[in-house]
Amino acid sequence: MALKSNLEYWKYSLKHPEPIFEDYYIKDDLIVENKDLIEKVERLRELIISYCVIIEKNEETAQEILDEIYNIIVSVENINYSEFVSFWNAMDLSYSIFKKMDNKKEVLKELLCEYCKRRRKIYDKLGYSNITVQALYDSGSSRKQGASGGDKLVDIVTDIINATYTNNLSDFKNGDCCYFLPDGTDKKLFKEFIEKYSLNYEFGKNSQNKIPDMVLKIGDDIFVIEAKHIKESGGAQDKQIKEIIEFSVGHITP
Repeated sequence: MALKSNLEYWKYSLKHPEPIFEDYYIKDDLIVENKDLIEKVERLRELIISYCVIIEKNEETAQEILDEIYNIIVSVENINYSEFVSFWNAMDLSYSIFKKMDNKKEVLKELLCEYCKRRRKIYDKLGYSNITVQALYDSGSSRKQGASGGDKLVDIVTDIINATYTNNLSDFKNGDCCYFLPDGTDKKLFKEFIEKYSLNYEFGKNSQNKIPDMVLKIGDDIFVIEAKHIKESGGAQDKQIKEIIEFSVGHITP
């Protein structure tokens, strides 16, 4: 396959933008249909209401309720999409940071105190709905893209140029059109690739050891590819653009 100039590929990409909606990036999981999760969310609401009422009257009973709330918070998958845990963001605390804390129960007690004071009566007045759980999950879908870009890359190189997957350096070196996936199952292979070709991977050193999505070989040409899915400007998106610029200006050198 004869390669064209970068300018030609740039012009092609401008003429063929991604569609507004694409299956690779659509996340349509329905966690609201998870009966166990919904039961736990509803139980959590009941416990929190009880805790807010009892905490000033019976500290021993309140502690028992706190213990059960804690067990739900730390053990139930997707409980972070409940309205209580979502409130933590308003207090400048994320669920992921909470899980790493050594004093989780003490922090949870403080969060409950703030929730009782700032949200409980308002939510009681407005009423609760499990639609909230699904809506909160949907609102975070853009952060759950995971391997979507990599999946799209694989389909492109297999469908358009008939590239084949290889999981060892010998087949990659001898192959005419093949690829492997450093950021997937082939982390060790990427390290071997860097050492074999005596390359200096500066981007990884300067970017928290990040590794690319794909290494593609077409004839004698080797492409190290990083996939980014960006739909608007902003803090996180601008950071990804900066990363891809740094990645593309020769940070893999002999």
